[in-house]
Amino acid sequence: MFDKSFESVLTKNGYVVTDFRGTSMNPLLKEGRDRVFIVKPTSKLKKGDIALYVRPSGGYILHRVYKVMPSSYAMLGDSHFTVEYGVPFNAVIGVLQGYYKGEKYIDVNKSFSYKVYKFLWCSSLSGRKFCNFFRKIYLKIKRIFKKD
Repeated sequence: MFDKSFESVLTKNGYVVTDFRGTSMNPLLKEGRDRVFIVKPTSKLKKGDIALYVRPSGGYILHRVYKVMPSSYAMLGDSHFTVEYGVPFNAVIGVLQGYYKGEKYIDVNKSFSYKVYKFLWCSSLSGRKFCNFFRKIYLKIKRIFKKD
């Protein structure tokens, strides 16, 4: 998803803006369309925050905090249904401050539409499955009308 070059920029500047790659944060973030604004975390993250962390294999992952435990996080991509447990606090190197959809910037701490998305999509796995079902129906209907 990311490479080591931006990690040094994040360490040096305290933030980095980079193209989003991957599918794990769909439908919020899309590869080829969105850029992410990531800052160094200043405190322990909360449920719902989107964290950039490094897996033991060296891979960089951008997922949402699903649960905060005493010494680690449980993480979950917005398009995933399997929770990744045991992500140590010190594996997190950044947190999403905002993102760009084209030229439009969305601040995750201020945007009302983002907060509604976060509530509806991320409040529970069953809620996510429910929303995903209707999202798929909407996309199919949209494709049908686009063909005409």
